[in-house]
Amino acid sequence: MMKEKIQKYLEGKLPEKEQQALLDWLRDEEHQQVFDLEKARWWKERKLSRETRTSDMGQVLLHERLKEKHQLKRSGRMLNWYRYAAIALLVIGLSGSVFVYNSYFNTALQLTEIHTEPGQMSTVTMPDGSKIWINADTRLTYNNHYGIQNRAIQVQGEAYFDVAKNHKNPFIVDLGSLKVKVTGTQFGVSNYDDLNEVNVVLEEGSVEIQSAANKFITSLKPAELAVFNKKTNTIQTLEVNPEQYTSWKDGTLNIFELSLEQLVVKLERRYNQEFEVDPLVKDLPYTFSIDGESLSEVLYLIERISPVKAQQEGNIIKLKYMNR
Repeated sequence: MMKEKIQKYLEGKLPEKEQQALLDWLRDEEHQQVFDLEKARWWKERKLSRETRTSDMGQVLLHERLKEKHQLKRSGRMLNWYRYAAIALLVIGLSGSVFVYNSYFNTALQLTEIHTEPGQMSTVTMPDGSKIWINADTRLTYNNHYGIQNRAIQVQGEAYFDVAKNHKNPFIVDLGSLKVKVTGTQFGVSNYDDLNEVNVVLEEGSVEIQSAANKFITSLKPAELAVFNKKTNTIQTLEVNPEQYTSWKDGTLNIFELSLEQLVVKLERRYNQEFEVDPLVKDLPYTFSIDGESLSEVLYLIERISPVKAQQEGNIIKLKYMNR
């Protein structure tokens, strides 16, 4: 019976009510040995399964950074170490899959970070069943209490969430300036450091937007977009077509009334290419979709529909005004 519970826990399928009982059971040293044996067997089976698939690790840069932040104290002495069970994440890259495995053996707060480089995307299935699409040049961070004491994630960059329902343990996305609180829904966030705006767009369900201090700001309904201005500390809500903001997860980049200067930022992340824009053309507006086109095809389109000439100079592509 206990072996079955351990297996369900490792697979992220053990009900919440039984998780704490399992952790209490693991305080006994003999029980820890049983857990370690089951964990090793479970991981070996998945390792063999993984080796039967082709995986290109070069497509996804995944950094596991486990940092001990602090140790809980009570009555001036250290608490007894808890044995935390393993968390298995399925990380799907652009052209393959790889298992990421973390084992936690105490109550010290530890962080896991997933990092995608420009030109790369990744998909993560969390232990609670929530699925996250991670866009290029993004960092996603969570701690080892995820799925047990919290469902909290920090995002720097862009991500899309399909959140498993759990009303007792809300899913919280920390965007620095804002927090998004949900219990089960589908939504996207954009929070790049070099941009002045933080976006939250809702496709299904409902979300609550809070300040960094956890104070309620507003809530969103499906097909609504919240735009937070970092400079003015103001937020506005708009009715939109969510697909314009979330289609990147399916490989399509929708450009809607963006200036060339704004468009270039998206192209740099998508194609991992540095640009330089002539001030004479930086405000030209563009509306089109990119769906599998190469960078050269996109530049050809830009040249056809606007007075812009793309020139490669070293590692930089310069977009210059061209008098027709």
